[in-house]
Amino acid sequence: MSENMEATPNQQTIPPVLQGLASFKVKFDASGSTYSKSLYGNGRMQVKVQVLVSGVDANGNTMHVPAEVMDSIELIHYGTGKTLRDGWAASIEQGRYTLEAKTSFTAADVNDDDLEDDSVHPQVRTFWVSSSVAGTTQIAARLDLNGQRVLSNGTTLSSVHDSSVTLEAQLPQTYAIEQFRWYQTRRGNEEPGNRIWNYYLGLYPQGQQIKLVDWVADGTSAHVDRIFAGGNKLYESKTNYMQTTLVRPERSELGVKLPFNGDPIAFAFFSDAITRNEKLYSVRVNDHDGELTVVQALSEYSSLAPASRYGDVFRFRAIDQHGTEHRLAIRTNFQERNIYLERG
Repeated sequence: MSENMEATPNQQTIPPVLQGLASFKVKFDASGSTYSKSLYGNGRMQVKVQVLVSGVDANGNTMHVPAEVMDSIELIHYGTGKTLRDGWAASIEQGRYTLEAKTSFTAADVNDDDLEDDSVHPQVRTFWVSSSVAGTTQIAARLDLNGQRVLSNGTTLSSVHDSSVTLEAQLPQTYAIEQFRWYQTRRGNEEPGNRIWNYYLGLYPQGQQIKLVDWVADGTSAHVDRIFAGGNKLYESKTNYMQTTLVRPERSELGVKLPFNGDPIAFAFFSDAITRNEKLYSVRVNDHDGELTVVQALSEYSSLAPASRYGDVFRFRAIDQHGTEHRLAIRTNFQERNIYLERG
């Protein structure tokens, strides 16, 4: 009499249990072979670091790594086994500044065995690493598996894995004021007595552009333009009204209102040339790639508002494509009706 060894419909298949790791690697890219990169130590620039994990069951068969194991992965300093610190930080959120700095490392040797090991289609957890200090660190990873902490720095006794990448954080570049371009363009087609100028700010060290992509200023919230100089009833040559605005880079147009169409008789006898009329202009901005825009709007006429004059030196920080801040200032000369770029 033979026994039927096949599973019946009522029998449950026992899912495999993760017993160990077939591979545990740290890379800049899952399919890449580079093991050293550079970034600027400005706290904003990020480099992608990925952790690749393959699991096996008790029979040595490749299996899915549970979510709780993948979620336990952290990046660590290779030498100490501690999570990133002392200016180094890892995030699962990708920021805005992820362009690579030019590396000072020589290309690392590629281990063909590593490439073969990755053919088991490991699961990947991605981090974005930044540094607010200059220096070099070697980055490994750790995870929790069956109540045990496993590290990829070659120190775990029961399951040795040795994999890391090296990051060099460079001092952020600073540039002389002469490396910045500051020039103006007339909008044109304004009403008589109105003038609108676009000033553009760019960065071109040795003639090569480094794009300026944003700016910050004390007292100004994100995504908000900054009107930093101007006034009404200024009594300057051909100018009674001024408004000067540093425009947010996400804008493509800026609305500007100017007093216009004043009474010619009143204008002849009263130097403030007050008018009730306003003209709304739509000014094209941020139309020069990698350059910031300042709009200066001027009128020979005054509005009905009280007399005012504000803004002398406006200090701000322009942010380049690598996330580095550059301290600058704009000085307003009311007599000349002009604005000048300075070091902040």
